[in-house]
Amino acid sequence: MKYIVIALTVMLLVSCTSTSDFPTIDDPNVELTSIQKQYADELANIHIGDYIDYVAKQFPEMVVASDNMKNTIYEFTYQQQYLLAANNNDETKTYTQTLRFYFINQKLAHWKVK
Repeated sequence: MKYIVIALTVMLLVSCTSTSDFPTIDDPNVELTSIQKQYADELANIHIGDYIDYVAKQFPEMVVASDNMKNTIYEFTYQQQYLLAANNNDETKTYTQTLRFYFINQKLAHWKVK
């Protein structure tokens, strides 16, 4: 039993330190997938005037960023991990993009990437 616990611990540590699954890039803004491209189908299904409930079905992970009775802002975050080519160590970095959905009276007024 003791050896199984040790083996599992070693496997866990090795899997946590492995970074080979992440791309090595020079510029995350250019080389990683944009949030618009990753969620193109979902964005194509929403339109100005759609209700919050409908947009939430397309982006179930979105959260309220601001709410003041009439105007509401929801956010959806997309993260990608990568290795920076110029960095000599294997430290992973995280590239975060956020979609913001702006609603007036519970209807979508516009959205943008932040």
